[in-house]
Amino acid sequence: MKRIVGFGACVYDTLIECEKFPVEDTKLKADNISVSGGGPVGNALVVASKLGVKTSVIGAFANDAAGNYLLDDFKKYGVDISGVKIIDGAKSFNSYILLSKSEGSRTCVFNRGTVLDDENNANLSVIDGADILHLDGNYLNGALKCAKYAKEKGVLVSLDAGGLYEGIEKLLPFVDILIPSAEFAMGLTGKDAPIDALIELNKRYSPKILAVTDGKNGGYYIEDNSAARYPAFTVKAVDSNGAGDTFHGAFLAAYLSGKSVRESLIFASATSAYKCGFVGARTYPLSTEKVLEFIKENS
Repeated sequence: MKRIVGFGACVYDTLIECEKFPVEDTKLKADNISVSGGGPVGNALVVASKLGVKTSVIGAFANDAAGNYLLDDFKKYGVDISGVKIIDGAKSFNSYILLSKSEGSRTCVFNRGTVLDDENNANLSVIDGADILHLDGNYLNGALKCAKYAKEKGVLVSLDAGGLYEGIEKLLPFVDILIPSAEFAMGLTGKDAPIDALIELNKRYSPKILAVTDGKNGGYYIEDNSAARYPAFTVKAVDSNGAGDTFHGAFLAAYLSGKSVRESLIFASATSAYKCGFVGARTYPLSTEKVLEFIKENS
């Protein structure tokens, strides 16, 4: 069975559902409050696991209530946690996410906690024999160590480049599967359009797979050294939080199943849109069959 190892942000999310975003310095009744595991790498691993790929998470987790919840949540979804490191006295990465029902938007306030970016927190041996190492740019020192090790072992390195974190450019030369957001791509390259940023990224780094996601506009990718476009799927969003993470997990799962890059991008785009019809980044029903049915109904 194909296997993905993930190292990056794993977050304890508190989801607050409201009819609209509150006005500053006022009170607003929440329709519902729930908790969930989150984070770019964490969510991507859960998605890939649901889609039939063997997954493992590495890195450090705080030995607190949130950290214990996150580890239990991974186990629930079949993500292997045997390679993680537990840090006593540390605080977990937490986020509070306001979901506006009227706008279909999400606003996030977060605290990174106190788990340090120590390269020794990465259990490199778990990467041995994996097909893909998936990163998100968080805990950069550890991510660099993991990426270099993966390259030495012949393991493909994937990066969910959603945020322009300080020093992230150090990681890019080691990445084989680079799928940044349009915001990241344009911010890094200084280009004014996603397709121009895509072309510039290809000139600079020439990864094996390169695509740029552009939300409701779909996105662009490199095929035969030229830019091509893939479509988005329209859905009435209930909760868009975790949609990008879902995209990456679904893309990797589809690619490992033998789909072409374009097929994998379309599958990922559909999975991301399908997820937005549910509250929560992990609790909704997901399978390859459900995504294919969604594509058929929305094509």
